[in-house]
Amino acid sequence: MSVRFKIQIHPIKLRRNTLRHLLLFCLAGLLLTASCAAGDPLDEVMFGQTKLLTLVNKARQSGHYCGTKWYPPTGKVVWNDKLEAAAKEHSIDMYENNFFNHKGSNGRFVADRLYSQHYFWKAAGENVAYGMLYEDEMMNELLNSEGHCVTIMNPVFTEMGAWLTGLYWTQVFAQPQ
Repeated sequence: MSVRFKIQIHPIKLRRNTLRHLLLFCLAGLLLTASCAAGDPLDEVMFGQTKLLTLVNKARQSGHYCGTKWYPPTGKVVWNDKLEAAAKEHSIDMYENNFFNHKGSNGRFVADRLYSQHYFWKAAGENVAYGMLYEDEMMNELLNSEGHCVTIMNPVFTEMGAWLTGLYWTQVFAQPQ
C-alpha cells in the first residue's frame, strides 16, 4: 500500500514596501548582533601570552648579560592573571592618555596597581616598552636595555603578567607574599 501526499505551494504575494521593510529589519538585526557581540578592542589580547612567557623563560633559563653584568640562569616565572590585570590597566592608561612612563596618569605606580588587584607581593617590578608590535621584537629591545634586562633576569620574581594596547607594552613581575 502506498501513500501519496499532495503538497500545494502557494506563492506569497508581498508588496514592494513589505519586502523593503523586511530586508531593512534583517540588516538592522545583523548589524545590532554584530555590534553587541564585538567587545571593547582594549579588552582583547593582542599578543601571544604563551609566546611571551616562553621568551621570558628562555632568557631566564639561559642566563644573560644585562649591560656588562652576567646574570646566571634562574628559575621560570609563571603567568598570573592579577599581574596581567595590573599590566593591562597601565597599558590602556598610557594608550588612552598618550604618554609613556612608569607613573600612571593618576599618579599610581606598579605597587598601587598590584594592590588594586588584591595582589600582595614581597617583590615587584615593571617593564614598559613602546613601538614594537611583536613579542620577540619587544623582548629583544628589553634584553638589550640594562635596566629592563635586570628586571627580566631577577631571580626573586616567580610570576609575571603582561599586556599590549596599541604599541604600549607593560610587563609586571612579582613574588607573592
